[in-house]
Amino acid sequence: MRIVVVGTGFAGSALVREFAARGHDVVAVSRSAAGTWPAGVSCVTGTVYDPSFAARMTSDADVLAVALPALSAEGGIVASVRALLPAVHRRVRLGIVGGSAVLPLRTGGPRLGDTDSFPDALRPRVTAHQQALDTLEASPGEIDWFVLVPAAEFGPHAPGTRRGTYRTSRTALVSDANGRSAIGVEDYACAFADEIETPTTHRSWLTVGY
Repeated sequence: MRIVVVGTGFAGSALVREFAARGHDVVAVSRSAAGTWPAGVSCVTGTVYDPSFAARMTSDADVLAVALPALSAEGGIVASVRALLPAVHRRVRLGIVGGSAVLPLRTGGPRLGDTDSFPDALRPRVTAHQQALDTLEASPGEIDWFVLVPAAEFGPHAPGTRRGTYRTSRTALVSDANGRSAIGVEDYACAFADEIETPTTHRSWLTVGY
């Protein structure tokens, strides 16, 4: 399977390594060629905001995995989704690294980003991820997309260690018996690869945690 990964930061680099370890044909797309990648990974420099580049990059892809930041000078996740949708055709599956704050901690509860304890400084990121999700939901029906949302505790500050296990949910963030919602980046990448290899989520989100 040919998988193009857009964005090679914290989450994106983990995706590249997981996909490569499983024997897929992986293309890592970033603004620069920085980074050390497993043998067989192709590195491409460019920007998804260039329509011709986006079209070339997806022309022979089976999956396009987008791991870009919520906010950036170019418009972040919202602008990247809007730029990529015209390049995605019926054969290419689109997977997005989501943001936990757009989901509730408990089924039926408020979004994490709407709770009183959520930091005001992070609310623009919530808006960005929600707008990206809304854009995907409004996309043409033939586009097969999914958003894999990590648990609330996820990021460079909490990379975790690989456990080789995870749980998923379609109603609320996954939490353990103590109420902690967390996932390590390697197990998140494992869940992403599993969803690509055995699709269960179409035109919707799925969340993953321990």
